[in-house]
Amino acid sequence: MAVPRSIQAAIELGALGVIVRCGTCLNVAKFSAARALKLFGADTPVADVAKKCRCRCGARAKYSVADWKRYSRGGGPPEPVVPKAWGRLP
Repeated sequence: MAVPRSIQAAIELGALGVIVRCGTCLNVAKFSAARALKLFGADTPVADVAKKCRCRCGARAKYSVADWKRYSRGGGPPEPVVPKAWGRLP
């Protein structure tokens, strides 16, 4: 069993990868599942990925979350569907 809230645990629950956001310029970077595993390792918590990244503007990345599949309900924009096993989002 993978470490709770790790990259490997997220991928096992259906995540497509990891999304990293900059707090300064609001830039967004997406890492695919294979690339995230290769760069950061399987047991790295998803929240700690931002601590290991820098943005193009030179600032440290601020947030990192699992990239869950998105579905549109009704006529609204697609929203991420987080599995119950992952728990509540911060």
